[in-house]
Amino acid sequence: MGFFDTAIVNVQTYLLVLARVGGMFGFAPVFGSYNVPLQVKAGISALLALVTFPLVQAPSAGYPGEIAPYAVCVGREILVGAIIGYVASFFMVAVQLAGQLVDIQIGFGLVNVVDPVANRQVTVMGQFQYLLAMLLFLVFNGHHTVLAGLVESYAVVPISGFTLTAKLQAGVVRLFCNTVVVAFKIAAPVTCTLLLADVVMAVLARTVPQMNIFIVGFPLKIGVGLLTLVVALPLFVLILKGTFSGLERDILAVFGGVR
Repeated sequence: MGFFDTAIVNVQTYLLVLARVGGMFGFAPVFGSYNVPLQVKAGISALLALVTFPLVQAPSAGYPGEIAPYAVCVGREILVGAIIGYVASFFMVAVQLAGQLVDIQIGFGLVNVVDPVANRQVTVMGQFQYLLAMLLFLVFNGHHTVLAGLVESYAVVPISGFTLTAKLQAGVVRLFCNTVVVAFKIAAPVTCTLLLADVVMAVLARTVPQMNIFIVGFPLKIGVGLLTLVVALPLFVLILKGTFSGLERDILAVFGGVR
């Protein structure tokens, strides 16, 4: 293979690596934030693809010579990057789900605020836990773990070698199940405490019927819920730390299901 042919193969490989990195940057936490300008995303994607490119081996069969088959390969790589970004962002979904459960129990379920990152309305506790989780994501180097998962994905799904199979469904279902489990773990301290508070108020309503339990109950549940939320913050940090440490494993597990 001459110099010109080698240069063409290297350019094609770089473009495919850039497609996977760009797909990840569209959905991954922090990287895919709406507050990050598109020019910045494109620049960082190109730089990261340039760093990752020497670690990627081109397929022995080469690349298609026609534009349409090569465009299909680019689309596959974008899909792989999008899957990596989605897997990395599922812990944020778990955090917001836990916040919504807490808001319903406390009584903040009807109070919504605008999330400038996702450009949609979320509940108060969901937004608070979301911002805290994003901060912890950076503190515990979760973005490094996502980048490591991106590089390791080439060992599981080689470049231009991604295919959709029935095994993908099992990996996605397992990921959704893990997301729900993490959400209930985060929300468990507050929801269980408020359940006990409801039981106590029910007993008081039966034993002291002169007491207006509705007037007493709402501020009491808000106070108990917020206090429990503060006390349970170390548990929240511990759960997220374990989730961040397993991000690379989750990414590779989903792709293992694909193959």
